[in-house]
Amino acid sequence: MTNPAVADQNAQGPASTTTRRALLGLGAVGAALAVSRTVSAAPDETDRELAGFAIGAELAASELYAAQDGDLWQVLADSHGAFAERLAGLSGVSADAPNETIMTTLGPVFDSDLEGAALELENTLAATHVELIGTVTDVDIAAAMASIVASESRHAAVIAAQSGGDLDAILVNSADAVTPEA
Repeated sequence: MTNPAVADQNAQGPASTTTRRALLGLGAVGAALAVSRTVSAAPDETDRELAGFAIGAELAASELYAAQDGDLWQVLADSHGAFAERLAGLSGVSADAPNETIMTTLGPVFDSDLEGAALELENTLAATHVELIGTVTDVDIAAAMASIVASESRHAAVIAAQSGGDLDAILVNSADAVTPEA
């Protein structure tokens, strides 16, 4: 007597080999597609310059916050440092030079009115990145800047709430953007 399970396996032999070959073929095609995946082109020179400007602004914020005492200011310093590093990684621009205009304009104000200067800085940086997003053509850089805008808006809200600011101070950003020409 013939075992039906063995007979079934024998009957499926060529079909299972074909199925196995088809799966191996699909795996090979998938691997080839993964290897040949198109990588986005490097940012053009204009995008690199705009990213460099944004990096400088973020490094200035990081340095201004790092010079302050308190956990909140250190967290903000770390956040802005990370924003600069993210933009540097995407653009290939070195994150090594803070924006001197921001440093000299807001540095003294940080010494006399920390919360007011911090709120102004966060709102200015958010407005600056919104302006830059409209100019940058590299999708990855624009997406990173949009993410940074959201974080800086939250930073501003926290600072305004901590300083006892009214609802308008928390929700309305009337700051002007800093531009590369400035």
